[in-house]
Amino acid sequence: MEKSFFPRGLRLFNDVQLQCYALNNYPKNKLKFIGSNKNFPQGPKILIIPGTGLGLSILINGESIATEAGHLNIPNMGDEIQHLLEDFKKENKRMATFEDLLSGKGISYIYGFLSQDYDHKYSNEDILNNITDDAFCDETKILLIKIFAIFAKYTALITGSSGGVYLAGSLSKSLLKDNDFSEFRNIFEESKKMDKYLSNIPVFLINEKDLGYMGALEVCKNEII
Repeated sequence: MEKSFFPRGLRLFNDVQLQCYALNNYPKNKLKFIGSNKNFPQGPKILIIPGTGLGLSILINGESIATEAGHLNIPNMGDEIQHLLEDFKKENKRMATFEDLLSGKGISYIYGFLSQDYDHKYSNEDILNNITDDAFCDETKILLIKIFAIFAKYTALITGSSGGVYLAGSLSKSLLKDNDFSEFRNIFEESKKMDKYLSNIPVFLINEKDLGYMGALEVCKNEII
């Protein structure tokens, strides 16, 4: 392909890696703050996008770095989901990763576990929007928000992303409405040793359909310069 169509060179990017470049010049007035921290500090940033999988990229000094952080195993998170993790391990002969649960396939699995109806006919959208006023839909969303916030916290600590945690994609927008922000933020900051550090990290929700195109434009601008 490079020889036939790209004589000046070809660069390949992970999808979330490319979207992460958009953070270099993303309009601040289009960001939605999660929590009371409304600062824009300097430092590394991370972009998290749950969807068919779970993507995370790190932005350091303007350069985006792809990761496979979604494949981290989910640790013991208390009795609330311990039975869920045990059920997953029994069925799949391995420990669950964050991507297994914090993704489209995870939504259906969690609902099936809670309702004990793995053959349910609900779509992911039905579950998140709770179109039938089903208590299991509400429980599914609560667990997903908890897992999402813990994943954001762990990866923020691992990467030292003092410049902010950015959440994007349709699943992020479906999971996090205004009334869910405080719960997400409380779980994100919960730590006996690192709560002050975490409270200084801003968390943003991006409502943007063309983040990949914006990232590609940033890459092209830098190449031309």
